[in-house]
Amino acid sequence: MLAKQIDVARRSSARPLPISYIIQTAQQCSCEVYIQGIGIRINAKDYNQMKRDWKPQGNRLVFFLNGADEVAAGDRLKKALEN
Repeated sequence: MLAKQIDVARRSSARPLPISYIIQTAQQCSCEVYIQGIGIRINAKDYNQMKRDWKPQGNRLVFFLNGADEVAAGDRLKKALEN
């Protein structure tokens, strides 16, 4: 399992990240992708769980990746969410 912290404050756009963009990016990965929330891990590929449980706070997101392409998935998420 790999943990990847992403600083979303580096984004070139000042607009907040839509959850659909995070979900679509996570679904491009074959590994499991979770976001660490306050006291909960949220499946970043599950729209209903993201909508219900994700309460973004601060400028950093912590992703937990588990699977064959976890390193590549972490790099893909970092590139997509920081730009």
